[in-house]
Amino acid sequence: MTATSTRTVLLAGRDAMRTAGWQEELRAAGAWQVLPPAHSFATARVLLHRHDPALLITDLHLADGLAVDMVRVLRSGTSPLGTQVLVVARGQDPALLDALQAGADNFHDLDDAKAPGLAEQALDTLSGGAEIAPWIARRLLDHFGVEAQTATRPHVASPDAMAGPLELTAAERQLLRQLSIGQRISDVARLIGLAPRDLAARVRTIYRKMQWGLRAGDLSLSPAR
Repeated sequence: MTATSTRTVLLAGRDAMRTAGWQEELRAAGAWQVLPPAHSFATARVLLHRHDPALLITDLHLADGLAVDMVRVLRSGTSPLGTQVLVVARGQDPALLDALQAGADNFHDLDDAKAPGLAEQALDTLSGGAEIAPWIARRLLDHFGVEAQTATRPHVASPDAMAGPLELTAAERQLLRQLSIGQRISDVARLIGLAPRDLAARVRTIYRKMQWGLRAGDLSLSPAR
């Protein structure tokens, strides 16, 4: 795959003004080949199969469907597409968790003033990283059966034993605990002496384990009632 093809991106937004803003930000960052945008699930589905872009940036909610519908299209079938998915969301939208557990790779929270810009998160997604929010970290701790104990001091995990595909390593458990109380990836990285990119990649691995766990056990990340 050439350098140009690895930066091909499809934008799926609720309206033309929205995708125009995304397009402007990506083009300002440089090195992106931006496909004609889609404003519906039906159009996005056609363009995905026609172009097989490296990245899809999509609103959570489109006029005729949800981002989770597109993720399922990408990840299903005998020949699933390799397109990575960056979802644009606002706050604690339950549909975001649905998209992540279906196989979305990363998200951009419009309500998080401290979050990296869309172009930066797009590159991070293609590099194997992922963002996370405290409420998602807490939900994942519940999913994996890990007590969300307070993490107030720096912690360097001992070398992890080989964990199964549905289990968290000690380092992954500790990272979720720290993130669940509001620390950011950059904060944790500074405390334990790792690069933020390494911890972002660890978050992506946790998402993958969550996805496999849900498929294998038909589990749910919905809050207990």
